[in-house]
Amino acid sequence: MLKAESFRRGIVVSTALNIIIKAVLFLNTLVIAYYFGTSIDTDLYFYIFSTITLLAGLINGMDLAVILPEGMHIKVDKGMKDAIPFYNYFGYWYLLTGLVLFVLLFFFSVPIFSFVSAFKPSVLANHKLLLMLSSLLPVMMILSNYLTAVLTTLRYFTAPLLASGVAQLFALIALVLFHGQVGITAIMMGMLCGYFLNIVLLILFMKFKLGWTFKASSAGLTKRVKRNLISVQLGNLTAFAYNYGIIVLLSGLETGLYTAYNYGMQVVNMPNNFIVSQAAAVAGIKFNELAAKKRFADMNKIFMDSMTILLFMIIPICFLTWLYADWIVDILFHRGTFTNQSAETVGHFIRYFIYLLPCMAINIFLSRLLISVKKVKESFYFQAGFNLFILAMLFLFTRLFSLDGFTWSILIVYYIYFTIACIFLMKWLMPYINYIGFLKLVLKIIVLNLPLLAMAVLGFTYIVYLVPFLYVGLLILVNWRFKIVPMAHINMFTRKTT
Repeated sequence: MLKAESFRRGIVVSTALNIIIKAVLFLNTLVIAYYFGTSIDTDLYFYIFSTITLLAGLINGMDLAVILPEGMHIKVDKGMKDAIPFYNYFGYWYLLTGLVLFVLLFFFSVPIFSFVSAFKPSVLANHKLLLMLSSLLPVMMILSNYLTAVLTTLRYFTAPLLASGVAQLFALIALVLFHGQVGITAIMMGMLCGYFLNIVLLILFMKFKLGWTFKASSAGLTKRVKRNLISVQLGNLTAFAYNYGIIVLLSGLETGLYTAYNYGMQVVNMPNNFIVSQAAAVAGIKFNELAAKKRFADMNKIFMDSMTILLFMIIPICFLTWLYADWIVDILFHRGTFTNQSAETVGHFIRYFIYLLPCMAINIFLSRLLISVKKVKESFYFQAGFNLFILAMLFLFTRLFSLDGFTWSILIVYYIYFTIACIFLMKWLMPYINYIGFLKLVLKIIVLNLPLLAMAVLGFTYIVYLVPFLYVGLLILVNWRFKIVPMAHINMFTRKTT
């Protein structure tokens, strides 16, 4: 785990380890639900954590899109000794940015959060300790994200995951031990301790394992790179506006609604966090290498194979989650201070937003493809247009139809984008990717699933817990017989790239 890994070992080991770490993160959510349910305390905590996560994502958005691919090219052309100062240059800028955010949020936490949120100043003042502690989170999160991304680019897939697991474990321990004394602030205390140790471990690993030096240089910061950085950040700003719009909309409605959304999305994102994101991280590095060699046919092959097997797994998960949403909520959340009303709201979010999973998977892989061929500036217009359009639809339909308008506007816009707009996007920027052929294959998988699910439901009308077993069994059997999705695609990362 402490050495550079092959793609095959990287995806197997890191995916397994990622599952464990994400499980700890999800356990944190379950413990919060048990101790605090859906309340103003949880609304505020999730608001702060989500906002800072979005802010860190906005700043770290330059990593995968520009900084790391450029660093890889410097490494290939000039060697690692020239790549390290380039990486360090941005690392120091990230540190400075995080410190500025810390000063602003620490000394002006209540005025800032009362200005940018729907929470009353009295509520914010009652949680001033939580706000002041959270001021440290941006610098910790930004640095941790960047160091982890750099190591992953250098094919150290598992070492960063081991370090990042520390933060989640500390948060869980602190929540269990100190929730009675400081309430929900306990998880922030533990998270900060964990992130600090995480950063220390990563730096020590880089220093003693990789012989990392800490001299910085902007030699690789060409005009082209600067233009790409600006384009990426403009696109990221629209994504930030969309995601922050969700926070503002839901936190401005009834108390506990934004907490319920977070609980629901934690469940929805489980397959994405456990499988898709880690597979995309490893595939993204391979896309970068193939793009540098202009092996576009191989890029199309990897995209088709990887997305085929991922959606073959994800689409049944969507249908089964929709069918068993209420059971899932009862099993995971319905205990402690969790009310029936909270359970109904969380179930609503899970039942419908589970169908965002295919879109999330496609989006991650398309982003990796576009980054690998440095189509950052060109893809900005599509990204900006999509985010601004969905944000406008969200505000309009939420105002008109409340929660139902919020739900359906997101689903409709996402599917229009990934089934129609992305056809033109890929034809324009990456015509060698057979995106229409991919969509046809997705349609075949859906058509394969629907009758089999109906047969399973009808076959076990009175023994519903047997439905998943019959459904999945029929799916594997029929696919094996007709080979709609060849199982050889599972070996997509085992092929040697020369």
